[in-house]
This record gives sequence, C-alpha cells and structure tokens, in this order.
Amino acid sequence: MDAGFLKNKRVALVYGGFSSERKVALMGFAAVDRALKDLKLKYFKFDLNERSRKKVFTFIEKNRIDVVFLMLHGKFGEDGTIQGGLDLMGVPYIGSGTLASAVAIDKAVSKLIIMQKGIPTPAFETLRRGESPKMKPPLVIKPVDGGSTIGIAIVKKQGALKKALKDAFKYSETVIAEKYVSGVEITVPVFEDKALEIIEIIPKTAFYDYKAKYAKGMSEHILPARLDKKTYRKAQELAERVHIALGLKSFSRVDIIVGKNGRLDVLEANTLPGLTGTSLLPEAAKAAGYDFKTMVAKMLYGAFRNNG
Repeated sequence: MDAGFLKNKRVALVYGGFSSERKVALMGFAAVDRALKDLKLKYFKFDLNERSRKKVFTFIEKNRIDVVFLMLHGKFGEDGTIQGGLDLMGVPYIGSGTLASAVAIDKAVSKLIIMQKGIPTPAFETLRRGESPKMKPPLVIKPVDGGSTIGIAIVKKQGALKKALKDAFKYSETVIAEKYVSGVEITVPVFEDKALEIIEIIPKTAFYDYKAKYAKGMSEHILPARLDKKTYRKAQELAERVHIALGLKSFSRVDIIVGKNGRLDVLEANTLPGLTGTSLLPEAAKAAGYDFKTMVAKMLYGAFRNNG
C-alpha cells in the first residue's frame, strides 16, 4: 500500500474513553491528531466518554468511515468491546482483533496461555474480593485488566498486603498476586509483527509506575538495552512468541524482567501501547527509521491488511 491509498480513505480518530486510563489516552490523542494532520488525511474526531458512548457507532456510520484509529486504553477501548462493534459493522481498525484484545487485557488468562506455550512468566494467583494470596511477599498486586500501572503495588511485607489489595480492587473485580521478580525491566515493541530494538527502563521512582511512565525526566530509556547478544535475541524471540500466542496483530509491546541470572520472565503484553511524548513504541519505531507520522500511517495500513 502506498500513501495515495490512505488519501482516499475516511478515518475516524476515536479517543479518550472512560476507563481509569483516559488521561493517558488524551495525551496520545494530541500526538496522533498532529500526525493525521501532517499526513493530510480526511479524518473525523470522536471523543468517547460516558455521555457519548451510545453514539460512537452512529458517528462512524453517519460519516461513512473507512477505518478507525483507536486512541484508547483499558476497559471499553482495549478489551475487545469497541473492536467487536466495529467487526459487526465491517469497519477496519488499528491493532488486534476482538478476541485477542479481550484475552491480552486479562493478565490471568494471557499468562495461562503463554505458560501453555512454554513462555516463562512469574508465578501468580487470581483473587476475588475477600480472598488473600497463598504466596508470601514479595508480591506484585495488580488489577487483572488494568494498565498504566494504575492500582499496582509491590508488597514486600505481609502488613502492606491489605491496603494493596484494597487499592487494586478499586479498579477491577479480579486481582492477581504475582511473585515479585527483581531485575532489569525491558520492553520489546513489536511493529508489523516483528520485534524492534529493545528498550531498557530505569525509573527514578521505586518502580516503573504511572509517574515514571508519563512525567518527563522520571525514567531513563536506554535503546538498545544493555544485554548480551544471546539474551537480547532471546528477548526479541519471546516477544514475537507472545505476540503470536495471544493472536495479536500488527503491533504490540511486551514487557519483560531480566533477572540477575539472565532469566527472562514475561510480565504482560499491551495491544494498544501508549503514544505519548514519553511512550516506548514510538521511541523504538523512530530508532527503526519510522518518524511518528509514518508509524501512524503504517498502523492504518495494517488495519486494512488485518481486518479490511
């Protein structure tokens, strides 16, 4: 597909959402909005929120939209909900399909799938309200279907567990307790179904939390990551295996911990990675030779290849 292909398409930029990650999605929206302008595409904007949620599909139909750019994160945006509606309409959209989106956002289900494929991931337990983990600290407590590290806590002592569970349950009906693995956090962006250069993350906070992710200067990104060649390639291969195992399409981002002994443990996969000024996928894409607007165009091309 060439640039002329997109010039004749009507694009909808659906952004915001009404999950706990709305603020992050709005930051990404500003960058994508500029890119679509720079590409000189015919596009329409729709702010998906609590009041407008029932109008989004009418908007797409009324404006005869050919493809949707989803600038959404979390529930109702990254979990297969809107993807299923677009599938019913026969309208292509960027990223992974309905089932893969629903599977990947559920940390427990996605971990079970990658474990079945022999992909290493930290031990975990799934918890409902009122339940406590059988595993002892140190643990990572997190909502099963959240993102942007919202509601996540590292529990090093038993006394801190109750508060961590209470905070996590504010964002989901199900929580996972994951065995804490110390080491270096890396992320492997996958673009056009191939692993890009690996980014090593050094947060200035206790761990790579919301502040470290989205506040400029609060984390250092080293690209390429400082890994030996064997470990580097193994991490890229793991990311591609996760991408395939979960049925992901076009692009994703796989987070991995490198232990002191060089062991690699996959933490999770993100189907609609952040596109803010401090986000990781655009950084790796730039290193691969794609400026931001080219990356956006390729995401739109991918929508037609995957579900057009």
